Amino acid sequence: MTGHITLNATFALSRKSAGLWVMLAGLIFLSACAGPKPRFNAGGVPAPKVADEAQYRPANLRAYEIRGKTYRPYIPRTGETQTGTATWYGHESGNLTATGERFVPEGISAAHKTWPLPSIIEVTNLDNGRSLRLRLNDRGPFVDDRILDLSKGAAKHLGMHEAGTARVRIKFLGPAEGGVPAGQIIASRPQNSDSDRYRVQIGAFSNRDNAERAKSMLNGRIERSRGLYVVYLGPFKGTQQAELERQKAMSQGYFDAILTRAQ
Repeated sequence: MTGHITLNATFALSRKSAGLWVMLAGLIFLSACAGPKPRFNAGGVPAPKVADEAQYRPANLRAYEIRGKTYRPYIPRTGETQTGTATWYGHESGNLTATGERFVPEGISAAHKTWPLPSIIEVTNLDNGRSLRLRLNDRGPFVDDRILDLSKGAAKHLGMHEAGTARVRIKFLGPAEGGVPAGQIIASRPQNSDSDRYRVQIGAFSNRDNAERAKSMLNGRIERSRGLYVVYLGPFKGTQQAELERQKAMSQGYFDAILTRAQ
């Protein structure tokens, strides 16, 4: 009788163990199917995502002047870095940033003089090793020896709020959401646009000298069309490279530059 009870108990335990293994396997399977986990900054702050396509409003790439000095925004290559001094600002609550967004002092954002807006960058405090991904959405700081103005919230996460300044390295990651998708500037974007060829049309000039000036400044080309001198760049394969070249042209003051399909 005792042996029979022991056998039943052993069988019950083995069934229970098997059930636990099945449950564990199910949890592992569900975890694997859940896909990649969202990236978070330190402190549980969601890290902003880089947009799928380059998208910058022309107004945010125009050259501008502050205190007699001209700044020319440009689009750096992904991964480009700069090293210098960062500060923070937090007394302009409610004011609009250069992108038209409301500035939130306790939020996670920053200002740069020439990198495109809005963008995603990674900031590393070289004094303590802390890093943070944030949204670049404003212009500044307009002091020669400083490269970045952080919001108060970002400064706290980087551990430089009390010190006021820090030595940082910033890395350009790409465009942020909230701009104009590159596809919107093409009248009829084909489905196979990544393999097609595109030109950047700078402008159509009635005056040859103006066309030559634009050609020389942008290292472009000129062709005659319907009595006008058309200045263009390219052709380029796919829309991505063509759009980057269009943004560069706009940063030089040619705000009417458009993408056209190469014949």
